[in-house]
Amino acid sequence: MITKIVCQLDAEGYLVGVATADESPLEPGVFLIPAGCVDIASPTEIPANNRVLFSEQGWVFEPISIVTPPTPAELTYAQKRAAEYPPATDYLDGVVKGDQAQIDKYITDCLAVKAAYPKV
Repeated sequence: MITKIVCQLDAEGYLVGVATADESPLEPGVFLIPAGCVDIASPTEIPANNRVLFSEQGWVFEPISIVTPPTPAELTYAQKRAAEYPPATDYLDGVVKGDQAQIDKYITDCLAVKAAYPKV
């Protein structure tokens, strides 16, 4: 079976890799291109911190924006609390099991987080 390499794109048209197109058993010389692929040679080199978009003009390099996460000082009290609260499943598990000690521990842990990060 004869195959050829084609470029796989995501739903927005960005290059994600390569795929294989098989020759049609009914039409020699015609290749069955998988969905989301294009039969255009991919760029040989992609500049660092860029992604590649396939458009009407061909391959277009786009810089990838790098998002810097906020420092702890930049977080709001609500964001700090959200990161520290115990999982709600701990509470629900205690309710389902009828384990009052587990429920009380969950509430105590939540109150400790609220005390550590008061509303401003």
